Order: sequence, then structure tokens, then C-alpha cells
Amino acid sequence: MSGYSHEERELLSRIAWAYHVNGMTQAEVADWLGVSRARVVRLLQVCRDEGFVQIIVNTDRAVCNELERQLEAAFGLRRAIVIPAPANPRQLNHNLGQAAAHYLSGALRDGNSLGLGWGTTVAAAASSVPVEPAQGLTVVSMYGGLPYSIVVNPYEIVTTFSRRLKASQTYYIAAPMFAPSPESCRLLKSQELFRSVYARAIQVDIALIGLGELAVNATNIVLGAITREDFRSLVDAGAVGEVFGAFVDAAGQPVDHPKNHCFMGPTLEEVRSIPLRIAAAGGPSKTAILRAALVGGFADVLVTDETTAGTLLMAETGGES
Repeated sequence: MSGYSHEERELLSRIAWAYHVNGMTQAEVADWLGVSRARVVRLLQVCRDEGFVQIIVNTDRAVCNELERQLEAAFGLRRAIVIPAPANPRQLNHNLGQAAAHYLSGALRDGNSLGLGWGTTVAAAASSVPVEPAQGLTVVSMYGGLPYSIVVNPYEIVTTFSRRLKASQTYYIAAPMFAPSPESCRLLKSQELFRSVYARAIQVDIALIGLGELAVNATNIVLGAITREDFRSLVDAGAVGEVFGAFVDAAGQPVDHPKNHCFMGPTLEEVRSIPLRIAAAGGPSKTAILRAALVGGFADVLVTDETTAGTLLMAETGGES
């Protein structure tokens, strides 16, 4: 907020209070302040982005408490957070991101280091995490970058988290998400620039990740992380999706495929040593990779929706949930 003048901060505070506390409509706020409604809409977004307003979803009081307990028992989770399924499926990733951001803000402690994955849900969490929930934080990318894409690019996700958390230090893996070949992957990983960030990535206190399904319209294909040829051969190899950069089968085991030797990030075994691993994902297309990640033991905390939670439990109990 330091980049705003006293007058600008006062205007933002007035708008935030009038709309969120007093319950005035955007049109009423515009008339009251003598500005256009379009400007009120824009400034309300600034209020959220800059921390004048922080919206918290209290998942502890959600109607999905029983599903949460069942998931924790079925998969040995430290915590399950289940949100109501939205009326509009397009809102799902945004809502999951908000819930993940709320949990994360409560888990962070002064001086912690946070490792970040990528995807639409993690990107939604980046824009939803409360401003500076703890002090002296370090933010570390656990994935290399993409050749294009803005909001969902691992670089952009890390930048957004770092800005909102007011991180003391931020580290990026200056490499592609997947190297062109296993040989080039080994060469890139031997470089000091990579090794220094890599060492920090495997020593983070908390990791927040999304999970990538294998489908022709999946984010990892649409944004160029893997090709359609990769997709077909990974499916043939038995993969159901990607967790922490590794393509795994239904049992959560890495499949025998060259792509699993090209990821520019920590290995699954290194990930297991992270004290707190939070996975956020939901929707019908994510059920297979979610279950694989859970049975593989790669997540301590799961953030998902009630429909997906029910499907997971049905599959685990053979239809007895």
C-alpha cells in the first residue's frame, strides 16, 4: 500500500467500507462519491489486490464437514478441506484457490519458506492469499517456466505470491518446465544457477501444488508444457496425470516414460520430505490424478469440492460411502 498517496488510500478505504461493510451497491457508491460506476468496479478490484479488503472463506463452518472427516480417515490426511460445488463449474478453480489460500495463510509462520507448483487453481490461490499473513517469508518456485502464458505461468504465480506475502526472498527456476530430453535435463540441472534454487526448493517448509490431469484440453497441453504426442504416449504408458512434475499411474507410481526424466524440479522422493504438502484440485477430470496423489502419499492436506470428494470416497470404499 506504500505506493499510494494519502488521498488515494483514503478513497480506496471509503469505497471498500461503503461496498463491503455498509452494503451499498456499486451504483450507490458511484453516486455517493461522484465517480463513474466503472471506476468503482476498478477500484474495488484494487482494494482486493492491495489488501485493503481481504475476503476469507471459513471452510471450518462449511456444510461439507462430514466429507472432510471421511477423506481424512480414508487417505490418512492431516486435513481435508471440502468446499460446496459451485452452481457454475467455471467458478470451481477460483473457489478452490480461495479455500487453499485461506488454509495456507493460517499455516504460514514467520520465517517460513513456501514452495509453489502451478496451474489454474494455484494461480487462483495466488491472487486470493491474504496480504502478509506472516513476516520474513521466502517464496520458491518448484517448477521451471512455460514459453508463453501469463497468469498460469509458474513465474507469474511465484511473483504474485511474493508480492502479496511481501516475501523477503523470492527464487525462480530459470529453466523450462520440461527439458527437451533426459540428457539436456541432466546438463541443465548440473548448472550452478539451477542447483542453488533447487537446493532451496527441496528444503521448503510448505508446498502448494495443483494436479494435472491427462486430457486433450488439459492445462499442461493447452499451454505447451507437454505435446499431444506426449499425451498419447503417456496414456499408453498408464499415466493418469501429473503430480509435482511426475506422471504417475493410478497407484501413484511414476510411469516408465522419457518425460519423467525431463522435469526441471524436485523428484517425488525429495518432495516427500517437505513437512507440509497442500494439494488443491477438483472437478470430474481431476478425480483419477487426485486419487493417485492421495494413495501415493504425496499430499498432507487436500482442498477439493464436495462432488469430487464424494467420487473419491465412493471409489475408495467400493460404493459404500
